[in-house]
Amino acid sequence: MKYVAAALAIKDERILLTRRAPGQQLEGLWEFPGGKKEPGETILQCIEREIREELSLSCTAKQVFAESIYHYEGGAITLIGVLVDLGNETPELTVHDRAEWVPLTEMLGYKLAPADISIAKEVINAYG
Repeated sequence: MKYVAAALAIKDERILLTRRAPGQQLEGLWEFPGGKKEPGETILQCIEREIREELSLSCTAKQVFAESIYHYEGGAITLIGVLVDLGNETPELTVHDRAEWVPLTEMLGYKLAPADISIAKEVINAYG
């Protein structure tokens, strides 16, 4: 089982979503930015590292909000949604081709990666 951290950056009733670039796994799907946990790091350390690597943003992890287990063709993942505060830098996209601050109430209108959908619903229930 792979453990994957997902940043839940909520500001002014909006949340940051990113779209996987062409040529990437899950290309064209929107997701909460993040990535795989490395051996020896906590999930909070993981999300801070991944946001620096993927978006060149400073990130402060606050707490785990929700988890989702999803079985993709290549194997199962546990997606762990972590509430974060992001710096005010402009994101630099590496594995994504778009980043948008999406109103919470419109999040499910985006074509989300399957593992992200249940966490999105929980975010809407809690904050929407």
